[in-house]
Amino acid sequence: MKPTRLTEFSVYLDQRPGEFAGLLGAAVAAGVSVLAVSVSEHNGKGLVRVVAEPVEAMRGVCESFVDSGVGPIVESDVLAVSIENRPAAIRDIATAMADHRINLRYAYLMPAENGRPTSCVFRVDDLEEVIATIEGIDWPNGD
Repeated sequence: MKPTRLTEFSVYLDQRPGEFAGLLGAAVAAGVSVLAVSVSEHNGKGLVRVVAEPVEAMRGVCESFVDSGVGPIVESDVLAVSIENRPAAIRDIATAMADHRINLRYAYLMPAENGRPTSCVFRVDDLEEVIATIEGIDWPNGD
């Protein structure tokens, strides 16, 4: 199994009706396909984490939002790891990271779409170490 490196955009929105819909609407209008999204609250703002493609188009959407006063917007590298047909896959990955003293900042799901399997998106401090750790897991049910 090979983890996939992706780009994630963390967008801090005001807590007002329509802010999230506006972000997604701008993404669609720019031809962006949202692969995964996580929404939470942080310090009184809405925190939207988006994995989308094409990355350059999503970056343009984010830049236009900054120009209109939204933000901050943070771009980060994350990993997507397939979890389909793997009982307890998320637990196994989290345990392997803990065993290797790797800090997991957060995780969320990326649904299956167009032949791409359901995956878990992970944000960690050291991507290369996590890639090696995940590739070294002895999965109980194969790749």
